[in-house]
Amino acid sequence: MTQNFDLNIDNVYIVGINWQTAPLKIRESFVFENAFIQEHSKNIKEAFDISEIMILSTCNRTEITVVSKHDPRDFLIKYLSDYAKYDPQQIQQCIYTKKSIDAVHHIFELSCGLDSQVIGETQILSQLKDAYRTTVVYNLSGAILNRIMRKAFTVAKIVRSQTNIQKGHLSIASLSASTADELFGLKDKKVLIIGSGDMARLSAKYFFDKGANISYIANRRSETVDFADNFGAKIIGLDDINSLFKDVDVIVSCIYTPNPIINKIDINKKLFLIDLSVPSSISPLVKQNTNIILFSIDDLKNASEANFLSKRSSIEISKKIIKEQLNIFLQENEALDYNKTIDSLRQYADLIRKIELKKFQKKYKIDEELINAIDKLTRSILNKTLHEPTSKIRQFIKEPEGDMYVELIKRLFNVSINKKPVNCFFSENPDNENN
Repeated sequence: MTQNFDLNIDNVYIVGINWQTAPLKIRESFVFENAFIQEHSKNIKEAFDISEIMILSTCNRTEITVVSKHDPRDFLIKYLSDYAKYDPQQIQQCIYTKKSIDAVHHIFELSCGLDSQVIGETQILSQLKDAYRTTVVYNLSGAILNRIMRKAFTVAKIVRSQTNIQKGHLSIASLSASTADELFGLKDKKVLIIGSGDMARLSAKYFFDKGANISYIANRRSETVDFADNFGAKIIGLDDINSLFKDVDVIVSCIYTPNPIINKIDINKKLFLIDLSVPSSISPLVKQNTNIILFSIDDLKNASEANFLSKRSSIEISKKIIKEQLNIFLQENEALDYNKTIDSLRQYADLIRKIELKKFQKKYKIDEELINAIDKLTRSILNKTLHEPTSKIRQFIKEPEGDMYVELIKRLFNVSINKKPVNCFFSENPDNENN
């Protein structure tokens, strides 16, 4: 009996919270630390009837995407609420859910940077690839997530090549540098960067490009900050930050910490702080000192809106491309049915068996009893011969490249109706940052 693979797009669900639905104060409670995403994914998968799962957690959103035959939305909302220590009723207006085609469409828009605070940003694509990489490495994905994510990477590549969506600001770091330059003037200003992740590195680059002097880079383990030499910056530990308030003009914090690491600043000079951390790493209490200007991610809203208006034309073209590619994806998903492949292989092989059996019977005039015995024997040989290939097809369902392997098998047995090169069906490797 053919195994019933879970390939229905209607089984895809997303539950999340983002910068559009919740303020930073609420949103920061929902952030999953990267080191524990795999653990939470497995916990969710085991607690509910979920076959595939991916968690995306960034400074602007936390989303759980799952494939399940039973509607998991109430369960996922409660899981998120418990994790963030909120009553579900308190945050019901902040949580959004998506299902089926709407969920796939959302992921495509996300990969292209259309659902981001900074329209067209490239960082979200890297974050999506990291989230997908985690779910693949820990065997939490299957045919549906594999297909959706790889198609999402392809769609992002098409949008980038056919629109101007990536002109102008492409990250929160870029937007914050421009905002700081407009409000404070960055030329020759001394900057302290806190953190060593992607956001910290981008911030250092954009502030440096605006003429700032990247003087210090602080991190938990100061010896691990490998990009300091690019700016001639001095590496310090987090314990040394408080001693630098009088020496620097700007502090940009991009570090994950459950509690603020800067709570009070006692100086008599102007100091510009930008907190790009979620949860917040700088306490709003620092604004009790009137010399302090503090910006959070949400404070960049006006600049984000201006960036949106400048890209309106590219946004409309991108949405059209996404709609077209979504229709193509739905057609591809229906065509790439593993059950149909197994049935096609068996029908193809059995047709050859029957033809040869008839030839044999006609040539040697064998009686009915003997031909029935030969029929039974050849059927048994056929089943045993095809057992291993069909078992492999069932294994491929969890492989990121599974569709490609199955298509190759179909072509080897001449049961494929497609004539395109195999790599036209799928995007390049998601690890390839040049996508």
